[in-house]
Amino acid sequence: MRGAPTAVVILLSVAIAACESTAPPSEAPPDPAAAQPLVAAVTEVITTVTWPPAASVDRTALAALPKPAAHAARTSRVPVLVPSRRELLAAPVLVVREHWTSFWAKTDAITVSLTMTRLARKYPSIPPFRGARAVRGAPAFVTANEGIWSAAWIENGVSYALDVECASPEAPACASDALVLELAAELVYVGGDEPRAAGDMP
Repeated sequence: MRGAPTAVVILLSVAIAACESTAPPSEAPPDPAAAQPLVAAVTEVITTVTWPPAASVDRTALAALPKPAAHAARTSRVPVLVPSRRELLAAPVLVVREHWTSFWAKTDAITVSLTMTRLARKYPSIPPFRGARAVRGAPAFVTANEGIWSAAWIENGVSYALDVECASPEAPACASDALVLELAAELVYVGGDEPRAAGDMP
């Protein structure tokens, strides 16, 4: 039994050594996220608008708009495009903000919305790229998501995004991109608040 204390001491030493080997380090490990390079902040840019000639305003479409919508179009800071179909001009909602304008209209068959913005966001790590489709003579992206067809392109230095949704998901009109492309081609210019050059007459 004289060897028992020695054996106990040896076992305790082994246990202590094992505990020390698994004990947490005195300093916390570095945060992996902190070791990653910081992502450069997104840059917001106000694009330069190229205004269509005043003579190109579609007077028929402008006259078909309700007075509040026509007034809103004249105060827009971007060139306002609207569908030329009278049923979509009967009771639209036109919202104007500092850098963007939106158009919304609905019939029994379809809902149409168009967003127009001169505010662009640039990501330093993502190079610009062009859409593979063409809308109104410009490179464009044409996509579908849950039955809503979308077309996005740049015109007049402004980003336009047109969305078309059918009242019935099974409607033949929304079975392909034909309708959104057709409506995009029919868009007409109805005005905007073009900045005047110095010396222009009021």
